[in-house]
Amino acid sequence: MVKTKKFYFLLASLLLIILLALAAYVYRVYDMNKPQEIEWGVSTSSAYLTSHKDSRREVYINSHIVKSPVDENMRTTFYLADGTWLRTLDGSSGRWGVGGTPLGGNSFKQPLPEVLHLTFFDSIDNQFYQLIQPLPKDKIQRLFTTIYKGMGDEQEDSLPKVYDTFDIGFAPKGWIILFAVGPGIREEIGSWQAKKIEGDYTQTVGLTQTGNLEYLKTHDVRADDVKTAFEGFKRRNAELYKRWMEGSFKVSADWYKMLQTKYPWNLEVTAPDGEWSGEYYAEYVNTERFAILEDRVERDKSRLKAVPVKLVTWMTYKPTGVRYYISIHMFPIHKWLADKYIPYYQDPNLNTYFKNFQALYPQRSLATNDQPAYPYDFANLKIELDADFKIKEIYLQKGKEKRALEGAYEYYLAPTDDRYGKYYPEPGHNYFLTQPKLKDLTDPVFADRE
Repeated sequence: MVKTKKFYFLLASLLLIILLALAAYVYRVYDMNKPQEIEWGVSTSSAYLTSHKDSRREVYINSHIVKSPVDENMRTTFYLADGTWLRTLDGSSGRWGVGGTPLGGNSFKQPLPEVLHLTFFDSIDNQFYQLIQPLPKDKIQRLFTTIYKGMGDEQEDSLPKVYDTFDIGFAPKGWIILFAVGPGIREEIGSWQAKKIEGDYTQTVGLTQTGNLEYLKTHDVRADDVKTAFEGFKRRNAELYKRWMEGSFKVSADWYKMLQTKYPWNLEVTAPDGEWSGEYYAEYVNTERFAILEDRVERDKSRLKAVPVKLVTWMTYKPTGVRYYISIHMFPIHKWLADKYIPYYQDPNLNTYFKNFQALYPQRSLATNDQPAYPYDFANLKIELDADFKIKEIYLQKGKEKRALEGAYEYYLAPTDDRYGKYYPEPGHNYFLTQPKLKDLTDPVFADRE
């Protein structure tokens, strides 16, 4: 009898241990699969068609997200894949490549989104658009959890270089580009074509403007708002408005798709008595911007890249050990905009420069961005500096084909500042050290020209 009791006690104990282990395993699996809460926000940005010192003259894609108080389908919302609601947005946009925070866009902790339900109205098109898009979960998880080495990491108050904001970019005719944004960094997540849809403007936009239903019944608020948008267009830029109405100026998403194209190129910098580490910072035509520092140099050699607008790199003068900061613009940019250039629609200087990459890779387009390139496919963007670290020659070369980048010029050269670490330049040095060899093609209607 005693042995029997012992047996049952041992059996019960074993079963309890198994049940506890199973419960712990189930909890671990649940905890691992439970959506991780990360602090993130949202901004929106509209592509600019012009670039003027006086922002009141600028013309931009007049798209804004809508939030119907009565129709859940006519809203902009982020969800999880199982339909769990995360947040709803409302409001207008900021500047292309920069962004502005709409209502609901402020940062706070919650799971990363897996589906975007985007609804917006383009006043110039007089058209509703909608995009219901599953998002690339693994890519977003990587971007919003990986901390990269940053140029300011040696400073005590430097923010960690991790993406923390989604920027919804509105290009012409319903083309949407989603970006990940962080402190001084910006990278594309994906792009999609929104569909034209029909919508009740009164129920969608009108009810957010006023709750006076009698007014909405007797006034065509849609016609009023479209008229106001066109009047604003005419007031900001009468000459461009005239071209628009005549049909000689039209916009298309194709130009933005062209700028999104990624090519197999690598940077190479040489100088007499100069030592180059391979590190650089780039701003790209698709508005991406980030630094390739020592933690990313090797991986960068096999990465497809958008066309660079601006390059910053560092060269150490071996006889003295002094490290220099070198900044180069790749094509003529009007001086007043040199520090904050964002591509404006069909910038002719940018287009002329871009043709060098198209000539070397005529088969590449946005559609080929996910197709890897072989090592022999890569071209070199070669910067040869003279003994004073000024541009001697700059060109794009693939095999025996060599294309001089004659619109490029050196913007700034300075020793790095020990007070701010090894990446930031000493202030107080001269700007515009060399001049582009190409003529400035800027049309004054689209941008101020000096």
